[in-house]
Amino acid sequence: MAIFANEIFGRDVVDSHNEKLGELRDFVIDKLSGSVTQIVVKLEANLDPGMLPWEYRNGLLNIPIDDVSRISNRIHLRK
Repeated sequence: MAIFANEIFGRDVVDSHNEKLGELRDFVIDKLSGSVTQIVVKLEANLDPGMLPWEYRNGLLNIPIDDVSRISNRIHLRK
């Protein structure tokens, strides 16, 4: 089943404890393979990015696709 980007942008991103980290804003695609390599998440205002294991830049978290466990109504992370 194909999923289109406009269908998942804006979905909540939750950690392994089902706590909301933020909202999906974008993703990064490898130009050579065409595979998604990272998701880009707008972090919730009340969270400290320094406490998270991912790169944080300009208000956005870059989370490697390997840290995504599944995509449903929310995007679930392994950590």
